[in-house]
Amino acid sequence: MQWFSFLGAPLLLIWSLFDLGSHKLEQKRRHQVLIEGKEAQAVVRPPSGLQWVTIEWQDTAGRPRDGTGWTGKPFARRIREYRGVTETVEIKYLDDPAINPVILSEAPERERVNEWWIYTDMGMATAMSILLGWFAFTFLWWRSAKRGDLE
Repeated sequence: MQWFSFLGAPLLLIWSLFDLGSHKLEQKRRHQVLIEGKEAQAVVRPPSGLQWVTIEWQDTAGRPRDGTGWTGKPFARRIREYRGVTETVEIKYLDDPAINPVILSEAPERERVNEWWIYTDMGMATAMSILLGWFAFTFLWWRSAKRGDLE
């Protein structure tokens, strides 16, 4: 077995920790927007992705705004398939453009998705940490046995 065969566990650990942080951040920002945000009506515009749509609205000062609204897959798919149809949604937003607005009808679905990924990523990170600990223990034991320290 080559040394690079053991890269899978550390890479999965890094990926799961990064993904965990990403979903925790989305969840934290959504909660912040739902608590502190201002309500508005938004129009869904193309483009859209697998789990997001582009939305446009006017803020309380009357300025046009746009942003990305995270959604469930069925909602985003419906928007992609019916490009000619204008859909209006209720949103909450903050004045900070770095924080995405929240489509109120999609908030429970995003919460469900985030919870699933958070638990999955925590499980993967735990499993990979145990596996890496086992690799380290086995390697150190093998090394000391090879030197004759275990006699």
